[in-house]
Amino acid sequence: MAYGSISLEKRIKENIKNYSLGQLLDLPIVQKELEVLHTLTGAEFLFTRRHGEIVVMVGEWEQEAVDVIADPGMKFMVSGRTIGHFYYKNNGNEHVEEMVVALFDNWRLWAEQTYFYKETDQFVYEVQFRAEEELNRKAEGVRTDALTGVLTHTYFRSRMKVLDRSQVAPIAALCININDWKFANDHFGDEESDRLIRIIANILQKEAKPEYVIGRVDGDVFNVMIPMPEEGEAVEYAKAVQNSCNEYVDKCLAPSVAIGIAMKENVEEFLSQVFSDAEYEMFENKMNMKKSPGYQERLRKAL
Repeated sequence: MAYGSISLEKRIKENIKNYSLGQLLDLPIVQKELEVLHTLTGAEFLFTRRHGEIVVMVGEWEQEAVDVIADPGMKFMVSGRTIGHFYYKNNGNEHVEEMVVALFDNWRLWAEQTYFYKETDQFVYEVQFRAEEELNRKAEGVRTDALTGVLTHTYFRSRMKVLDRSQVAPIAALCININDWKFANDHFGDEESDRLIRIIANILQKEAKPEYVIGRVDGDVFNVMIPMPEEGEAVEYAKAVQNSCNEYVDKCLAPSVAIGIAMKENVEEFLSQVFSDAEYEMFENKMNMKKSPGYQERLRKAL
């Protein structure tokens, strides 16, 4: 049953069917109590599970001593359900019944409380588990951009601050801007321009290594951090992304990105400034790309 899907009152009523006698009573203690009573009075005792399996036996009893259907004895009931049967022979001692009733009531109270505490504890755990899952889901939603699945601007900036504080260097900072996103929006509408953003995000993730930190920091702008890159790694990543864009076949969209790269070389630098440098390099790359042969033809192929 799903976590927290039923009320505590309902589970207290229904879940008793999942419990056995040994889960609600400390049977070794019950055995000792009956042995003491046997020593004092000579009475003999038998405790069975609800179907008749013997769990406590004090005195001389045959193995098949009772039939719980024909002779249910004293039914041991918890939360309205029989979970055991209790039998005794008092051997003529007039005080045995009084002592047995007192013990029996004490065991029943013990079992009721144990059952209630177990179910309450489990119910609280399940409610907390669901609450934590919901908080994690919401936190994931805050961390992750709904359209692309990469980090949001806010969470990406928090990762920048963490890397700054951790004094990691070098770090490659890449500023990536979708070329002519507005052209796609103006000519093909919101749905297709959103699809263009998703295409670029998928390419960025496909070409990235697991340690790369990718965020969508504006409508058509992505930033990427590569901690401790190998020599030339950032340039190779940029080339791979741009090649994947150029090779992407689509009936109307022409995925293309301009990329600028800057390096945080020492721990005294701040990534915010490094990304400003990368943004400047990105604009340089964008101007060169738009002037390249065949760019406009590919962009306008569907018009």
